[in-house]
Amino acid sequence: MANTTVVGYARTTGGDQIPLRVDSQAEGTEFSLTTDTNLTVTAQDIGTYKPGATVTSIEVFGVNGISYCYVLRQGVILAWGSVNVAGINNQEMPLCAPVSLRPGDTVRVLTLAAASRNTALCVYTASGVARIFTGVAASGTVALTDLQDSSNSIGDTLQGQTIVKAMAVNSDGSKVVSSGGVWIRNASGQLAGVIPVSNPQECEPMISNVMIPIQLNWTASIVCNA
Repeated sequence: MANTTVVGYARTTGGDQIPLRVDSQAEGTEFSLTTDTNLTVTAQDIGTYKPGATVTSIEVFGVNGISYCYVLRQGVILAWGSVNVAGINNQEMPLCAPVSLRPGDTVRVLTLAAASRNTALCVYTASGVARIFTGVAASGTVALTDLQDSSNSIGDTLQGQTIVKAMAVNSDGSKVVSSGGVWIRNASGQLAGVIPVSNPQECEPMISNVMIPIQLNWTASIVCNA
């Protein structure tokens, strides 16, 4: 794992962009991505820097690998943004819903070494709930659990809600044999949906429009052949 510079920006409805940057950040450790001191003098959380602004997109760029980024408000994931390896992106991806910033809102990020096998499933429900489910891929089936409570499956966290947008991030490529993505299965093990995985080292992750109702004991998992 290396220490790298992580950069990005958040775009607001006013048309301006909030510059983000942290230097010498260890890969594999989640951290807060603050404003770029080359432009904002002091490093500040995004909500403290521009309270009241409405953010429509967040783009974050890692050097070797990246798993996820999200806006944290009072301990709860408010929204997740687009993650890229520096120099690899093709369009600015809008948030699932705009976010009006409040003081204390923070952008949290996990960057990775290129060989890391972390998997992140970012979902957004019809009720406006954003969540992230994670795991480290390996040979066979690996369950993805709630980033904020690893004892919870997707069914535990989102029972009674319907996923309408989702993005899955993993760098394993052809090793992924769960229909090329993350499986969401019901309590009987039957397939309820597939979210295709994207490798941010190769392309900007895709956001899928889906309609997957979630119930208790449902699971999210990734299956690899090595």
